[in-house]
Amino acid sequence: ARRPVVDGRLVRDGAVVLAVGSHEPDARELDSVLMGRATVVVESRATALREAGDVVLAIHEGSLDPDDLVTLADPTGSRGDVPADRPLVVKTCGMGWQDLVVAVAAHRRKEATPAERS
Repeated sequence: ARRPVVDGRLVRDGAVVLAVGSHEPDARELDSVLMGRATVVVESRATALREAGDVVLAIHEGSLDPDDLVTLADPTGSRGDVPADRPLVVKTCGMGWQDLVVAVAAHRRKEATPAERS
């Protein structure tokens, strides 16, 4: 889409949002409100900054800091566990089967107890 189709104000804290539909720097599914509230997981920071319009446009609009992106290489990020008090956005630019595997893993990790995450 050229304009967001998801209203970030309506996404509840703790929700998992899988954004796999756009991979152009000027296309997006998610608005900057959601991208600014969420923990954002990407396959690769470089790829997201080049191809993921949801990420590129939110950064351009000032609601997302590129340093806050969590990559698949470090799924807990520098902050530790994924916080439950905000949405989790998984934004991918890759192959469909990769998107599904990543989404399932992210959801399982979010739902796991602290002991299960170790």
